Amino acid sequence: MAELYPFSNRTVELLRAAPAPGQTHRWLAKVACGLRHVLDADTCFAFLRECCDKYVHHRVVPDEEIEAAVDFAYEGDGNPKPGALSRSIEWPQVSLSLIERVLRDTKPLFDPDSDTALTARDVLPRLFHPHEFVCVGPTSRSALVRSLSATLPDAGLQQFIVPNPMRGRSALNFRGKPSPRCQNNTGPRRHLVIEFDSPTLTKPIQAVLLSKLAEFVPLIMVVDSGGKSLHGWFCVGHLGLRDQARLFAVGCLLGCDPTRWDICGWLRMPGGLRQVEGVPAVRQRIIHFAR
Repeated sequence: MAELYPFSNRTVELLRAAPAPGQTHRWLAKVACGLRHVLDADTCFAFLRECCDKYVHHRVVPDEEIEAAVDFAYEGDGNPKPGALSRSIEWPQVSLSLIERVLRDTKPLFDPDSDTALTARDVLPRLFHPHEFVCVGPTSRSALVRSLSATLPDAGLQQFIVPNPMRGRSALNFRGKPSPRCQNNTGPRRHLVIEFDSPTLTKPIQAVLLSKLAEFVPLIMVVDSGGKSLHGWFCVGHLGLRDQARLFAVGCLLGCDPTRWDICGWLRMPGGLRQVEGVPAVRQRIIHFAR
């Protein structure tokens, strides 16, 4: 896949094989970040589109997913946001020794098998202000940007949410097209979500790791994704960008998904429904809430 372009060795390694099932979104983001130094955004999109069509066989990858990866990688190019961090930042690799130390010395703040019985309608008004726009979606391909009041009636039926408020109904994305869910339409970061998706990190282990991060920044909510991961929502609106990045870097050392730095990335709707074809829908339980 990489024979004709002057890519870095790291990007070449990523392109040697197609992503495994469950890793496509992370693979796309990593490759896009590697390509941004040698390709413009449109060429990057076209290249990734061709790669997915030829080499990803376990599922169809929609244009919207590729666009989101390119938007994530090229944020600010040509129209930088104040204080934006460069996508050239290399988040630290997992430190197994640090994970072992945290597991030995930290007690969990919550039980990963618990259920607060809170619903999406209960928590969204405590995460967003009444006048703000919220972006949700029943699928990853359907982004609905509405006022908080318009979002609440069917919030529990949605599968995804952007954890930060939106600026308006839509904005121009990196390709110059109107888009409801893009970097340019997302307001300042209020919540930073840490997700662990490694199969070696069980939910009890994730609970301990999130509890350790909560010693530095308030952990306001934990959502069970309905799959293998927990999503820890941290309140970071009071922090500067560099302190937000420091928290996320520690999360990466503990094994979190580095693509969750994306300010407009999809997260599982708290109290929403996880829907996978051929499998009964699963409630995305809110297992901890402290706001």
